[in-house]
Amino acid sequence: MAQQMTGAGRVIVAPITVQWRTGQCLVAYAREGDMAIVATVPAPEVPHGESSLWDVAARHLPTNVVDQNESYGRWIMNVGWGMSVMPPKRALFTSDEPWTLDVMKTARLKAPAYNSVGVHVGRLTFDDPQSMARARALLTPVNQ
Repeated sequence: MAQQMTGAGRVIVAPITVQWRTGQCLVAYAREGDMAIVATVPAPEVPHGESSLWDVAARHLPTNVVDQNESYGRWIMNVGWGMSVMPPKRALFTSDEPWTLDVMKTARLKAPAYNSVGVHVGRLTFDDPQSMARARALLTPVNQ
């Protein structure tokens, strides 16, 4: 069973392409202390809507990485942090919305990156069903 964390702070949610051309999932970025949180927001109603960010990182990086935690963790942090400095046009921004994170992997880095010492990767759900619906509405239907 995954470790769970809860919080209620600033969260950015946006769709990203995880399989070219139409495979999208939702990614949430937040911070908790000195750690980044980069997680998928489940959308089981669409293909790839429950993708693993760790697997997505594996597809984007060389297969011969020496330290997966370092390489994959940095790549995943880059995805989340990038949303915070250049927000996508289609995004959901929350400031005090309670959320729960099922932590699938924690990667502590050898040196800080993006103002974080590591990243919790997993699955984030908002406690409020309306917030979940607003997040899922960001996904473009696959056939468009």
